[in-house]
Amino acid sequence: MRIVIVDREPAFLEPLLKDLEKEGFEVTVVENISGVMAHLKKRGLHFLVADSSLLVEHSLGSEVRRLSPLTRQIVLAARPSLLAMIKSISCGITDYLPRDASSFGQLLDTILDERNRLVRWQYAILSENLGARTAMSQSDKRPVAAEPVN
Repeated sequence: MRIVIVDREPAFLEPLLKDLEKEGFEVTVVENISGVMAHLKKRGLHFLVADSSLLVEHSLGSEVRRLSPLTRQIVLAARPSLLAMIKSISCGITDYLPRDASSFGQLLDTILDERNRLVRWQYAILSENLGARTAMSQSDKRPVAAEPVN
């Protein structure tokens, strides 16, 4: 799963990046909106983690939602405020966390929970498809009625 983090100080995020990579995520850190858009158009992404000013005030969140509606967007706010949180929620962003080292564990948990939910969802769809195929193949193997012997 691919994660793009928008941050001008990647060194601050180093412990989080190491934890995400240990969990098997492909993590890219970009410094601006154009980096996000280039990555989104080239490869797609599962998670976008950015500051609220980028996602809400610069309309990055709306643009990402338009291009990739299933991308989970997570806000890391340097100065959390109620107004910024309300604006984020109105843009469809449900995860709003403070941007400090103490929130890295919560961010990791949020991402892992979402990954597990997606895996369960994909498993359910595959199981349903396999079940339908099995039922169809069973119906194709109906016994042929024997012709009456006179």
